[in-house]
Amino acid sequence: MTTLTITRRNRIVLSVSASMLALALLVSPVGRSSVASTLDCFVQTVDAATEFPCKIVTDIRHFSPDRLDPTCPQCF
Repeated sequence: MTTLTITRRNRIVLSVSASMLALALLVSPVGRSSVASTLDCFVQTVDAATEFPCKIVTDIRHFSPDRLDPTCPQCF
């Protein structure tokens, strides 16, 4: 029975602590700027990941077999 009480109390303390930390991040200017920069970095990463397959297809489309020919004058 005591273990159950301690577990519930720990869960409540953890929830309150997490809520206070989130509130502190959103209220302070430094916290807001750090959250905004983290979200911006996340968005840039997602954009880069979604554009990557398109970039591969575009690069392959512009590749010419003449580039491999050593006698092709415009390739050098």
